[in-house]
Amino acid sequence: MFEPRNDLEALMQAAVKDPQRIPAFYKTLLDAEIYILTPEAPMTPGQRRSVKYMEALNIATVEFQGLRWHPAFTSKERISDYVKEPEVCFGAAAKNIFEMLPGSNFWLNPLSECQKPLPASEVSLLMSGKIFDVIKAAPAETRSAKRLKRL
Repeated sequence: MFEPRNDLEALMQAAVKDPQRIPAFYKTLLDAEIYILTPEAPMTPGQRRSVKYMEALNIATVEFQGLRWHPAFTSKERISDYVKEPEVCFGAAAKNIFEMLPGSNFWLNPLSECQKPLPASEVSLLMSGKIFDVIKAAPAETRSAKRLKRL
């Protein structure tokens, strides 16, 4: 059973059940720290380090339905649900990660009971703030769990 580890996860779970929570989920997501896998980044186990300006990072991707996706995680615990071996990750505010990787597809918490694909088009709407207009314009019956998954 999925047990939320932070406010973002609680809102993500709530938005699936209650469409009126979707805007709060998106607003919280932008400032929330998320984690992406950076398997080749030099790192001492159990330590944190800053990324240097213009440092090249190899960001993990997976292929699904003909598209490349960056696995992204809403807490460190979700990473260990996805990979069984220790893995280097990069954590930052979601908006900063989205800015660093424009045009990218993200998949929040893949293989988790509470997951969410974020295609590049949705990330673009989120970053511009236009996603809130899309949500307001959608009929109430379409703002369901399916709507959250597909926006």
